[in-house]
Amino acid sequence: MTATIPSNRAQRWTTIANGQRIRELRRQCGLAQAELAGLAGVSLDTVARLERQYRTACRTRTLARIAAALGESPATIAAVILEDPVTRSDTKS
Repeated sequence: MTATIPSNRAQRWTTIANGQRIRELRRQCGLAQAELAGLAGVSLDTVARLERQYRTACRTRTLARIAAALGESPATIAAVILEDPVTRSDTKS
């Protein structure tokens, strides 16, 4: 019997989508969620789930398909995550 080692492989292929931006672009294109899903080759449930949340994890392939269906680059609908700046206090004695 061999041990199964958990893999972070799935994490490498996921990204964070900006659901609010997806909804905004879909509406600008005059598409219903079902129409976008059909054009992108993803399920209606996927489009609805992504749009419901401001930042949500999704596969990079899914993000790319939705972006292409909307005529946008994937970077347009990816959520920008800015880390809080690290506050350093240089104490010199």
